[in-house]
Amino acid sequence: MYQQDRIRGPEVRKVSTIVKREMIFDNIKVESRDKREAIRIISHLCSRHNAAYELRLIDAFRKRELLDSTGFGGGIAMPHARIRGLCDPVFAVVRFAWPVEWEAIDGEPVDLAVVAITPAEPEKNKHLPTLAMLARKLMNDEFVYNLKHCTDKNQLYDYMLREMR
Repeated sequence: MYQQDRIRGPEVRKVSTIVKREMIFDNIKVESRDKREAIRIISHLCSRHNAAYELRLIDAFRKRELLDSTGFGGGIAMPHARIRGLCDPVFAVVRFAWPVEWEAIDGEPVDLAVVAITPAEPEKNKHLPTLAMLARKLMNDEFVYNLKHCTDKNQLYDYMLREMR
């Protein structure tokens, strides 16, 4: 066990099991530059070609956006959906080819979405420490700058894992 693991706790070891390389999507084109289309595309990417699951994701993401925009500010959105019956959380990173209007808190368009799909059942919410750590990282200007300036999806994935240890 690394010294950092003892300091931060067991959630750190879960980062590499939750954030998968195949769930990093780069240069994603949202032709309309509209949040609704972006959510549809994110749902498609995260559903892994399961049409029924894709529709559930679209519905869950849109319902969450009705409560309040997940546009974090600084060009970042953190859309999240709670899905009943999901066993393990799924995290994805979507970097858009061009900024998307998201109704973010700072009024700026979004070029990076950090996506969380989590179980709706409270007893399955073991991912919350990891989600909280990620949210804290997204408030760090240097982390966000470096994340946005990774040259490809592999570098983006490696950077996230390295910085979230």
